[in-house]
Amino acid sequence: MHTVRFIGVAVLLTVAFAQEPKHAVVAQEPATPSAASPTQMFATGSPPRPAPMVQPKALPPLNPSLGEIARKARAARAVAPKAQVVMADDAPPKE
Repeated sequence: MHTVRFIGVAVLLTVAFAQEPKHAVVAQEPATPSAASPTQMFATGSPPRPAPMVQPKALPPLNPSLGEIARKARAARAVAPKAQVVMADDAPPKE
């Protein structure tokens, strides 16, 4: 616990005491044209080919179809027992 707190304080202190540079950071000596490479490179070759057209493959037909599955599910839900609406009051049942 103390180690984590120490690391957190150390990070905050380093950020708090960070200083901006007083002068711009630039290269001391500018690059001269003679320092550049005298050779030039040329890329040659065939032009890039167009990307191949990818055609999606159709899925095999489902047996049974999705429509038939949905109709069966709706029919099973329609005949399933439903909850009954019961109006209950706080009175105990009478026997």
